[in-house]
Amino acid sequence: MRFVDVRAGNAHRRIETAKNVKKSRRFPVKLVILFLVAFFVLLSYNSIRRRGFSALLDPISIVTSVVGSSDLLETDGRTNLLILGLDTRLGQVDSPTLTDTIIVASLGHAKNDVLMISLPRDLWVKSSSGNYSKLNAVYELSGISDSVKVVEEILGVPVHYYAVVDFVAFTKMIEVLGGIDVDVETTFDDYYYPVEGMENAEDLNMRYTHVHFDKGLQKMDAATALIFSRSRKGDNGEGTDFARAKRQQKVILAIRNKALSFETLANPIKLKELYDTYKEYVQTNVGLSEIEALYQAGEKIETESIRAIVLDDRSEEAQGGLLHAPEDTTLYGGSYVLIPKVGNYSQIHAYISKFLFGE
Repeated sequence: MRFVDVRAGNAHRRIETAKNVKKSRRFPVKLVILFLVAFFVLLSYNSIRRRGFSALLDPISIVTSVVGSSDLLETDGRTNLLILGLDTRLGQVDSPTLTDTIIVASLGHAKNDVLMISLPRDLWVKSSSGNYSKLNAVYELSGISDSVKVVEEILGVPVHYYAVVDFVAFTKMIEVLGGIDVDVETTFDDYYYPVEGMENAEDLNMRYTHVHFDKGLQKMDAATALIFSRSRKGDNGEGTDFARAKRQQKVILAIRNKALSFETLANPIKLKELYDTYKEYVQTNVGLSEIEALYQAGEKIETESIRAIVLDDRSEEAQGGLLHAPEDTTLYGGSYVLIPKVGNYSQIHAYISKFLFGE
């Protein structure tokens, strides 16, 4: 992957590292990536414990063996996890408690599959307190409990567990892993990748930088993986939410593979660093007693059984385009928002049910 500085007037000038490209405020899916890294780190601990290396582990393995495992909460054979992503880096965002990434990961126990459902931050919703806001503001205004209730209403399915993840963990975890190997499916360029801090620059060329990815297996550091997963304006068919979701899925699987590799499992220091990052930056109601059950369920999931869908206003309805942006925003404080095409969530419920249960 290479970066080209459009301000230099040379469309092929290469910047040596992804760290030279500043990060923007928007970060689509990194949350799912973060929690799944944490999830597989916990699985790694259990894997080593099963291999007889418990003396090398953090106390979590010992506690787990004492507490024991419990059955995961589920409804109709599925366990659903809400993942919310925060960016609390000082000075980087106007409101550090906006959840700019909202994803529900649904684990199916009968078919051993996972469905990841991405929800747009701009969806206009009503909280249980009666207040209206964008979906990404519910956590800030009403907390995790209300966030769970609102998402349940939107999708028509219960949420059994949640994870609130700080953005900082994404970078730290991939750095600890020593980078990841991602199979880039399509060569593409994004000439409008936003440059942090330049959003209001009068010269449009100062607002964006050019990023490029070549097809094939690529070694990515944390910054590169983040850019690959959140690029929104790529050419060659990579400028859609559906394409971005597929890229995010590739990053998730790459992290999974690296976290469960022998290189990681055999390194207690690396495992300790990953786990410490998890403890510091992930807030969740997944307790120690559920770890063993998650491990057993995760062991059965094959890569081809992981799917990702996105709700948006740009795709065909059959691909999740069930929302639209009203031209008159008077009712929404003049802000850009998304609302259901049919005026309620019934169409979304049917769409989600089709993917979850084949109905």
